[in-house]
Amino acid sequence: MSIAFLAQLSRGQAPLTLTQPREVQQLVMLRAAGLVAAFTLHATERGQIREYGRFLALTPAGRVALADSQHQA
Repeated sequence: MSIAFLAQLSRGQAPLTLTQPREVQQLVMLRAAGLVAAFTLHATERGQIREYGRFLALTPAGRVALADSQHQA
């Protein structure tokens, strides 16, 4: 789980669609930790199954984690 990625998401405009596999995986980990509201979807493109992530918002726990990380820096 990456607090830096959480911070990056917080600076963007939601909802945000993520297409890069590494970013989608980080989003999934943040969602599992309860830090973001997000979902993933699967689509077939040119015979390949691709996973996309949709970031909706930081959760209250995500905002606390981000604030805590900024106080420690």
